[in-house]
This record gives sequence, C-alpha cells and structure tokens, in this order.
Amino acid sequence: MTTISAAELAPRIDLAVTAVEGVRECYSARPVVARAVEHLTDVEGSLADVDDAAGARAVTVCIGVSSEDDAAVVAAAVATAARGAGEDDIPSSVRVRVARLIAPRS
Repeated sequence: MTTISAAELAPRIDLAVTAVEGVRECYSARPVVARAVEHLTDVEGSLADVDDAAGARAVTVCIGVSSEDDAAVVAAAVATAARGAGEDDIPSSVRVRVARLIAPRS
C-alpha cells in the first residue's frame, strides 16, 4: 500500500473532521511558526497537525463543540474520522483538543 505524506493527509483529515456531527468549529493545531510562514508566503495550509516520525504518525486536531453536545462522544468520532482519512497502514495516534462553545447549537 502506498504511504500518504503528512502534507497530503492533513487536508483529508480537515475534511473528515468537519463532516463529524457535533463539530461546530475547527481551529488550527499547527505550530504558530508554520502558520506565520504560510501567511507571509500567501499559502493556505491545513488545520490538522500531522507529524510522521519513526514509522508512526501523530495527528492533532482542534475543534469547538457546543455546550449542548457531549464533548467526549464528538471527540471520539473526530479521532475515528481522522484515523480513517488515511489509506495506509501507518500506526497513528490522534489527539483531539476540544473547546467548549457557549453559543447554542445552530
């Protein structure tokens, strides 16, 4: 099976995460320096942070969840969606950072 690079995988994860029921907002999980370079060079980057190292992959995603939604259930669904976005067999850990939004569900 072909290995997917971090640069190819991050936009797929972004799409998968935004499709999860209960996700109200998506935020950048990438380092500030990377986002600043993209801003200066007028390049649009992904929100998910994907790090490939030593045969494993670490994914970080930041989401906003309504106060009316169960954050743990939404976070678990996001982790599953992020793992499913890749089509290769590289083991991955997924960290989901959740921000509780005060506004009611729309």
